[in-house]
Amino acid sequence: MSMPASLRGGRLLRRGRLQAALITAAALAFVFALPIVAGAQFGHPLKGQWSGEWGPVDKPSRLLLDLHWDGKAITGVINPGPEAATVKSVTFDYTDPSAWVVKMQAEGKDASGKPIQISVDGKLENIGAYMRLFHGTWTQAGRKGEFTVTRN
Repeated sequence: MSMPASLRGGRLLRRGRLQAALITAAALAFVFALPIVAGAQFGHPLKGQWSGEWGPVDKPSRLLLDLHWDGKAITGVINPGPEAATVKSVTFDYTDPSAWVVKMQAEGKDASGKPIQISVDGKLENIGAYMRLFHGTWTQAGRKGEFTVTRN
């Protein structure tokens, strides 16, 4: 038994309206969810405050990095305060996506006010996690040692 054409047309019309309503609801959900997802992004993986130590194991020095991402470059300060050093340049090697190689140059001042150079060669690990790890070799004013900092 076949259905009259007028009834079949009505069902098709209702099905079309339902599909249009579902597509509209999905689009609205996406539009409203987008700002929430965008706000959850951290920006550059090196951005943020990092704390840890550097130097010999028996006499480590406290280390605080306050790093910022302006969309083009990493800038920031090492050990903010009266003995702060300014980050001058940061370069990355993204070859290994699980551990980026990072080279950082900074300049501070010693107790007499003379400039001192800081050179950092390290690896950034746990890139997808909030608690990232940055570690490697730290050279400051002729002293060289290992460093490890974690993102706060």
